[in-house]
Amino acid sequence: MNRIFYYNFKPLNLWLLFNIGITLLICSCFVCGWRILIYPQMWIILGCVIFSWGVWYYKYVHPQIMAVITDESIKIDHTNPVKWKDIDHAEERIVWCWFKQYRVLALIPKENINYQYNWLQKHNPFPAFSIPLYGLLTAEDEKEITKIVSKKVKLISMKE
Repeated sequence: MNRIFYYNFKPLNLWLLFNIGITLLICSCFVCGWRILIYPQMWIILGCVIFSWGVWYYKYVHPQIMAVITDESIKIDHTNPVKWKDIDHAEERIVWCWFKQYRVLALIPKENINYQYNWLQKHNPFPAFSIPLYGLLTAEDEKEITKIVSKKVKLISMKE
C-alpha cells in the first residue's frame, strides 16, 4: 500500500480578491500612461504583486502533500518518515494554537527512538507527529487516515 494524501485549501479567499484588486489597480495605472515604469517604486510594487501571485499559486493551485503512508512508514509534511514499528500508539487530541482549539491525531513514538526532528517538530504546540483533523483535509481523507492509523497502531479516541 502506498497512499498519498493532499491538503485541501479553498482557493477562493480574501488573498485572491486582494491579488485581483491590486492587479486591476496596476493595470489601470498602465492605461493612464506607460511612463509610470520609470519610477523604481513601481518596479518594487510589480515585484511584490508577482511574488504574491506566485505564493498564492503555490499554496492553492499546486498540490500540497500532507502525508505519504506506506506499509512500513508514514511521512507527514516535510518530515522524515517514521516507521510504524517505532510508534507506540495514536491519540486524538485537542491542542491550542493562537487561541483556537484544533483536533489532531497525534502519533506517539516509543521511548528512545533515534529520529532526527526538524525545527518545526521541536518548536510547535502540536505534537511532533500530528495529523490535522480540523478541516485542512477532506472529510473522506480524515476518515481514511484515521482508519489506516487505527489498523497500524492502537488508537485512543477522545471521549465525546
